[in-house]
Amino acid sequence: MEKEVDKIMHKMIQDVYRFIEEQSLLRLHARVLVACSGGVDSVALLHFLAANQKRLKIEVGAAHVDHMLRGNESAVDGEFVGELCETLGIPFFAGRVPVPEIMHKTGGNVQAVCREGRYAFFSDVMKKGHYDVLATAHHAEDQLETVLMQVTKGNTPSGIPIKREIDGGMLIRPFLSVRKDTLRGYMKANDLRFREDPSNASDAYMRNRFRQQIVPHILEENAAAAEKAVILGERLQEDETFLKALAQERLEEIIQFTDEGLPSVDRQLFSNVPTALQRRMIPLLLGYLYDEEKIAVYYKTALIGQLLHHLSSKEGNVSIDLPLGYRFVRAYDQLSFVHENGQRLTDSQKTLSKGKKIEWNDRSWLYWTTVGDVDKKLLMMAKDVMYFNLPDECLPLSVRQWGKGDRIMLSGMAHSKRLSRLFIDEKVSKTERNRLPVVVTAQGEVCAVPGLRYSIRFTRNRTVDDKYIFILGQN
Repeated sequence: MEKEVDKIMHKMIQDVYRFIEEQSLLRLHARVLVACSGGVDSVALLHFLAANQKRLKIEVGAAHVDHMLRGNESAVDGEFVGELCETLGIPFFAGRVPVPEIMHKTGGNVQAVCREGRYAFFSDVMKKGHYDVLATAHHAEDQLETVLMQVTKGNTPSGIPIKREIDGGMLIRPFLSVRKDTLRGYMKANDLRFREDPSNASDAYMRNRFRQQIVPHILEENAAAAEKAVILGERLQEDETFLKALAQERLEEIIQFTDEGLPSVDRQLFSNVPTALQRRMIPLLLGYLYDEEKIAVYYKTALIGQLLHHLSSKEGNVSIDLPLGYRFVRAYDQLSFVHENGQRLTDSQKTLSKGKKIEWNDRSWLYWTTVGDVDKKLLMMAKDVMYFNLPDECLPLSVRQWGKGDRIMLSGMAHSKRLSRLFIDEKVSKTERNRLPVVVTAQGEVCAVPGLRYSIRFTRNRTVDDKYIFILGQN
């Protein structure tokens, strides 16, 4: 029996080595920071990389973040990881993100707040400690769950990336091809202890429901389904990267631009392109109209399908309204985009004068003033009330739509966060993003996205230093 276990562990180790080499996850002399929660997966990864530093020719450190959601229990998780690192003889970095406090002050999605605080800490450690790689312990079942969740949501399945760039370096997943039961076997074979997070058993989260209720049935039908999902995800990611690059290349061959700088293509030339590339050209065409993710319906299947139909068809003339005043026009054999003003839309910015109510859209209004001068009637109509204090040179405030490059400094974070990333983490639909107001100081610093999140300059409970009150109202 012992020999059989040794054989299984030897195979796992060799498989991981091969996966790391095939995917080019670790270069020689890389400094690797392992994200370790104290659970089975991350402890196994930390032990594996630490025990194999010489063979892999790397240096390993570990980082743990206490989200302060489980009181002393989560604090003990950090102590456990710290003791493990001392035993392994590797550097340990502990961080704390006051998630309950952040949620109380600014609201938001719990998982998103945890994630952004956690990765902000990891990035900070990587920069200060000169680590160039962050390793996380996602495994094969995680990949299967992700693919199934993507299909369920109606998204194109691609799974978890094996590696991707992050702030501070590269994130890698060396265990993505390994089964969960194999990791448990590794823990047992090496007499390793771990900590169990009770939230993993909660069915409040979609991933947990898939993990507990769906994936076991799939694995009963096919024990290799998780490994197959890893292979599928890898192939789909490779295919998508190739097709996007090919679509960009073909589009550059046929695209023209109007005097207003808007894209235009010949219908016949577009029709000669394979449909798979046509579908990927549409977001590229829309990218000439909108900055980054600014288009409200960028990835909506209905719009992509509608434009694809009219871009390929030759029946009559067509005009389709698009977000932010743009229109798609098919006239004769020319396919083009125009704007209602004949030019690119520029962001309009309204000054938020102190003590003056400003209508943002047909659904909301904004107002700020000194605390003692607040209009009591407006206060009774408030949807959200915040307090803040800014030096005179930062006033007056202004409001506008979000723009490319916008960042906000959130409570509990070491670095400012891109609004585009914030919208994704908070699950804000692309339609809703352009409706949200973005409040900026006189210097252009984003200090609030009312109704979503507020920067560290704002607080929900007034302090002795807070001079001003900010109100978001709903029509």
